[in-house]
Parts: sequence; structure tokens; C-alpha cells
Amino acid sequence: MSMYSGIQEVKQPRRSQEETKWIQPGKFELEVTRVADGKADQGVGSPFFVVEFEVLESSNPEISKGDTVSWMTMRKKFEKYFLADVSNFIAAATNSHPHEVTPEVVEECTGDSQPLVGVVLSANAYNKQSQNTGKDFTVVNYKSHRPN
Repeated sequence: MSMYSGIQEVKQPRRSQEETKWIQPGKFELEVTRVADGKADQGVGSPFFVVEFEVLESSNPEISKGDTVSWMTMRKKFEKYFLADVSNFIAAATNSHPHEVTPEVVEECTGDSQPLVGVVLSANAYNKQSQNTGKDFTVVNYKSHRPN
């Protein structure tokens, strides 16, 4: 048996933080390519939720059509907003109400079946200053294209 057996089953290659292009302020049309969760620092750190998108349209000159951008929230770092951010994203992507988003729904969306891949969303991203650190962070509001 080859030491490369199973290579066809490998999911998308892992990128380093330096290689990741994070969503920046602007208005976008985005197609979901991956939804994942896990724990930072090789599984021993803070829980995170991350979405990767293909850019279909962009008002930001630094982000072009065809680029891959990511959006992430971390439970420990953004404790106050983490669950609301995840709930609001899943609700927009599934065209449902945030109160309908359960832990089971999130687990399904981040699991192997990847039901949100291919979903197109509008996104409005803007910077906001942290009250704690004074540093800017990017807020993203998502809107579904699916009719109710």
C-alpha cells in the first residue's frame, strides 16, 4: 500500500494565517465554499467557527472577483458575540430566523455534508472599534438571496 493512500479524500488544504485573506470592509456577493469549526492551537485552544467564500462581486479594491476570503469568530476572544455571530450567519445562509438555529443545525452545517456550500449571500463589512482594546475589528452582516 502506498504511503499516499487516501490522498483523494483530503479536504481542502490547510492554509496558514499568513495565507488567509480575511474579509475586509466593503459590500460583497459571496458564495460559501466551506464551513468549519474546531479549536485553535492544534485543538487545545479556543473554539472557533470559520467560513470560506469565493468572491462573486466586491466593492473593495483589495478583494477581487474569484478571490477566496474567510470570516472567523472565536468563542474565547469574542465571547460576547460568538454565539450571536454564528447564529446570524447560519440564519442568513439558511434563510431562517436566528432562534431556529440550534446546536444540531450548526453541527450539520460544519459537518462532512457541507449543506451550505454553494449558497450565495450578500455581505456588508465595516470596521468597528473595540471598547476594550481600542483596535478596529471587522463586523460582517450577511443577507440571504433566497426568498422566504
